[in-house]
Amino acid sequence: MIIFFTIYIAFLIITRERILARQIEILSFHMGSPPLFLLGFVVHLNGVNQVEKVMHLYFQNIDEIKQQDGSFIVNFLNNPTADRDYFSKLSVAISVHAQSEYLFFNYMDQNSFCIHTPAESALFTETYLHKHNFFELMYIMRGKASVMIEDEEVTYSEGNLCLMNRNTMHRETEMADADILYISIDPSLIVQWPKGLAQPFQYKSILNRFFTENLSERTSSKRDYVDFQLLGEDQIPGIAEEIIEAYTRKRIGYQFDIYSSLLRLFAALENPELYKATYVSLGYGRELITLENAKRLIEKRHGVIRRTELAKELNYSCEYISRIIKIHTGYTLKAYCQKAQLQEAARLLKSTELSVSKIAASLGYENRTQFYKIFQAEYQLTPSEYRKTIREKKTK
Repeated sequence: MIIFFTIYIAFLIITRERILARQIEILSFHMGSPPLFLLGFVVHLNGVNQVEKVMHLYFQNIDEIKQQDGSFIVNFLNNPTADRDYFSKLSVAISVHAQSEYLFFNYMDQNSFCIHTPAESALFTETYLHKHNFFELMYIMRGKASVMIEDEEVTYSEGNLCLMNRNTMHRETEMADADILYISIDPSLIVQWPKGLAQPFQYKSILNRFFTENLSERTSSKRDYVDFQLLGEDQIPGIAEEIIEAYTRKRIGYQFDIYSSLLRLFAALENPELYKATYVSLGYGRELITLENAKRLIEKRHGVIRRTELAKELNYSCEYISRIIKIHTGYTLKAYCQKAQLQEAARLLKSTELSVSKIAASLGYENRTQFYKIFQAEYQLTPSEYRKTIREKKTK
């Protein structure tokens, strides 16, 4: 997603006249009567101007933004590889191209802000291949945008959406002629869904499948996403406006307003008359590749490999390799190596005349008694009994 950075600096004191002048400028650029959320800080609710609810930050260029720093925020222009965590279970961000400005809004529970840069600053082109630790729903408000999702480039047109899994590497490759809305959903929002409310997804729906399969930490490296192609009435603008209104007004119980809006959002996306939904699975990311390399190396060495040797061969830490093997196989690294050793022992007992002692020694067991104990626990037979049973079956 476009440079999602939150910058913690002192709020620029500006006059009400300056803000209203910018509102008029943006209004004159967009044809017709654009929805409130498209204008971002032009929010009039029940006749009350809500500009003061949003922090407005003005910069002339990218270098000026890079110089900023904060005590609890990450500046992603300086650290593009960091996980993009926006300190909120749900956030709504908007990337808008006005006549003379590029505007980036972010509405969250803790705070809401808007970053202003001149259109010629090309801030929106400073995108990096990045990932998130939350689910990201991207909605094209105007124009077209191209997104590189892992190794595949996908183009989205006005009204269409993409829901991306956590840790899916992506970046906007072309968005100069598009206004985009992003809804970021932290996994805890779904897991801790209030019990008194209706369930967020229909049974066996594509959203239910997507979140059920991807909420577990075991699947956090999966590279799944869902495409939504608009077929009917576009309800997203009104729903997004409701969420922004809840964050800007913060009425008593506004959190339930947001849950209500999310229920309508999910219902719209699950409606086959409104959207054609396509589930795309690209498998797992680099973690699975590392896992498969580790498994192949362990099997090639018949389980006779030290943890430090494995880490050196794969160029990863011992702890990382142990963790991914445990997550994806259910075995500790020691137990997985031991399983490979016993498989090789069984093969040698079947196909060779080597003594049990020599087989045990070739697999790193100096203590024959220990080898017998481990083998019997796995196959319910001693090594000698196993060899005898196999040979008797062959002769029948």
